[in-house]
Amino acid sequence: MDITRRCDYACRILRAAYKSGDTFVSVTKIAEDENIPYAFARSIQHDLVVGGLVKTERGARGGLTLNCDPTQVTLLEVLESVQGPVSVSLCAIDPDFCDKHDDCAYNKLWRGADQLLRNYFNSITLKDLFEQGATHPTIESALLTPSAPQRGTCALTCSVHATSKAVSEFPSSSCESCA
Repeated sequence: MDITRRCDYACRILRAAYKSGDTFVSVTKIAEDENIPYAFARSIQHDLVVGGLVKTERGARGGLTLNCDPTQVTLLEVLESVQGPVSVSLCAIDPDFCDKHDDCAYNKLWRGADQLLRNYFNSITLKDLFEQGATHPTIESALLTPSAPQRGTCALTCSVHATSKAVSEFPSSSCESCA
């Protein structure tokens, strides 16, 4: 799965709308401030309107503003609004993609990876992203998780729990599933 430039720009556009509060901000200004090609910004704006994330108004004082509650909308919703389902492989989201879908061990592997990504992106709200950025606990935790856990350790399972919203339910460095 690639986080496309379109997704990156969508987050920048949403951040500009978030910072403007209830005031409409022009797409031209956002494109200039964020160094986004104007035509591309307009195309992304359309996706964000269709996704219900922003609303627009025409005219001299027009532009766009948030049309959602930034404490409720997650990064997952933004990604899916501008690029479709979050998935590492088409076979994980489309059973018709591969005729071996039902008895393929790799399909389960890809679906598991999808669930990890979905949980991670779903645990970060727009407000979290725009106010805490890289210091958000989920982001920091993901960066501290070993990338290659040793066989027999609970690092992978705990990283699943660290990316869920219920991370505070698990005691210190281990979780009930790994204990």
